[in-house]
Amino acid sequence: MMMSEKRVGGASPIVWIAVAAAACAPLLLWFRSRPLLSPDVFDHARYNAELGYQLTTLVLAAVMIALVYAMTGREGLSYLSLKRRDGTIRPEPWIGIKPKAGETWRHLGLNFAIVITLVTAIVIYFQIVHGKRISFDLFPGIPLILAFALVNAFCEEILFRFSFVAVVSRSGYSPYLAQGLGAAVFGIVHYFGNPGGMVGVLMAAFIGWFLAKSMLETKGFFWALIIHFWQDVVIFSALFME
Repeated sequence: MMMSEKRVGGASPIVWIAVAAAACAPLLLWFRSRPLLSPDVFDHARYNAELGYQLTTLVLAAVMIALVYAMTGREGLSYLSLKRRDGTIRPEPWIGIKPKAGETWRHLGLNFAIVITLVTAIVIYFQIVHGKRISFDLFPGIPLILAFALVNAFCEEILFRFSFVAVVSRSGYSPYLAQGLGAAVFGIVHYFGNPGGMVGVLMAAFIGWFLAKSMLETKGFFWALIIHFWQDVVIFSALFME
């Protein structure tokens, strides 16, 4: 059977999900300064602002999940599984991914989680922390860092990875399309984020590509969420110490 005969619904679902995800990028920038909710729970203004933003992005993520379900049904939602942590690694020699015999995503995911977190820590140190006076509240600072990092990682993975992976896979197109879309949108939105600038764009584009790859090859959400979570722990720690 030819590839075109395997595709479900033609290119239309890809176009719609690309438009929806791309629209989320400026929305996140808008919500950063104008969240739908403005809670006044903490004495620290930054904590309240971040809480309002994260609650708003949860709403956006819920809308995206509903949209993906409408396009793909339960098959698409299966990529949200946290139990699927292993899978065969597709070699990518151009970036040094050359799996040895018996090496699977349990190894690759852990290795890249460590490397990506360390690289993020170095970049964030020089972009945010270096040369500045820092202070930090142990409570509620640390619990909030962990909570915000988890919510932020979940929402961004839903908006910029899960959306593409589920729809592209259901439509029968090449996995590289989902990886490319994930890299492009996530990279562009980080020009104004943390890490930012062209360094942030390149880092985020690679991470978007890699985390989409993890979902496609494990058929699950685990490594994408974990790797993104540890990145965000580093980022929120630096932001809260300013």
